[in-house]
Amino acid sequence: MEPSLPFLQVLQSCITPIALISGVGLLLISLTNRLGRTIDAIRKIVREIDESQGIVRERKIAQMKIIYKRSKLLRNGISSMAFSILNSSLIIFVLLISLLCEKDLHNVAVMLLFFSITGIIGSAIFLFSDVILTLNAISYEVKDHLD
Repeated sequence: MEPSLPFLQVLQSCITPIALISGVGLLLISLTNRLGRTIDAIRKIVREIDESQGIVRERKIAQMKIIYKRSKLLRNGISSMAFSILNSSLIIFVLLISLLCEKDLHNVAVMLLFFSITGIIGSAIFLFSDVILTLNAISYEVKDHLD
């Protein structure tokens, strides 16, 4: 027995959100790795702050504040990516409900796609901000060596 045509159409429609989830998942891995590195860096700097004094200590504290701010940006980026994955998953669910109940829910699916893309854009903005702060944090390390 052959699958019905509407089911095949829904199955084909679900491929795009699944591909979107896969791509966003790779970006999510990158963000979580960056977050892990900021956490490791903060732990290292805290130990260095405890062992230093004077101007070195002040620079380490300034560097730690920037890295902590990076951690918050990365957390927001990860949340945006998770929001995108949630909406992409809901698209699949809505398409399936649309088939089973024979209702036209395409407007809901389009709205969810819009939210999903918005999450990706938001995450990209947070990632870009993180990259800028990364360079600011490293400037404290290289200041004395560049002059």
